[in-house]
Amino acid sequence: MTRVLKDVRGRGRRSGRWSGWTVALVVLAVGQLVAAPLIAALGGGGVFTTADRAGEPAIVPAGYAFSIWVVIEVLSLLWAVWAAAPGGPDPDLRVRIARPLTVVFAGFTAWLVAAELEPRWATLAVFLVMLAGLLAATRVALREADRVGAWSGYGRAVLWGTLGLYLGWSSIAIWLNLTTALVASGAPLDGVAGLLGQAAVLAGATATAVALLRWTGGLLPYLAAVVWAFAGAVLGARGAGEPVLAVGAAVGLAVVIAAAVGVRRRRPLRLAGPRRRRLAAG
Repeated sequence: MTRVLKDVRGRGRRSGRWSGWTVALVVLAVGQLVAAPLIAALGGGGVFTTADRAGEPAIVPAGYAFSIWVVIEVLSLLWAVWAAAPGGPDPDLRVRIARPLTVVFAGFTAWLVAAELEPRWATLAVFLVMLAGLLAATRVALREADRVGAWSGYGRAVLWGTLGLYLGWSSIAIWLNLTTALVASGAPLDGVAGLLGQAAVLAGATATAVALLRWTGGLLPYLAAVVWAFAGAVLGARGAGEPVLAVGAAVGLAVVIAAAVGVRRRRPLRLAGPRRRRLAAG
């Protein structure tokens, strides 16, 4: 009986078979990398996805900030390839993380298509679905943090890097996408109403970031993406000649950093590898 249990556990830890979910994840990860240039080559105008376009809300990050998508797409592919490799650890866990991420990766391409066809509310709807998938995948990884901690350093790095950066950027981008959709639908961009509306969006983005920082235990890739987004918003607002909104974005950035410091002081060392956990315990 003991031998049977050991065999079952061994099959749960490693498998030499390919999984349909992880293979699909690789295909969709490649799709993320080629979708934007492919859509542009097929004649898409790319207006919505063009940085620093005229008439956009002041709090939209400066154009350079959107280069983070390249990092996210590359990390996504690296994680997908590692997760799909047969013979790796915890095939069941890799599949459980891959399932919601297939929705996310497919959603990215759908978001680019929506940006060409109906860039107001369709893009926001797609982003919300992507965020739900990211939250589901991150929840699985956090619940199984001890198992993930036993993976190789590379496996841990590409997993937490993908989840953290993707979730961090998306959780802020949803608020900015909402602002763009509202303005495109007739909401005021200038004056007191426009100023208060964008300030409210910054407050909502800040609250979301603080909540997710606490939930993830101060996950550093998540923090990095959020800091990148808020820094871009500061520069975007300043470049648009809106010093009040630039200050508001800077306050949001400071609040996020302070929250991250507080969370990381209280959190246990859950995401490190076995050696670091032993050193911390001893």
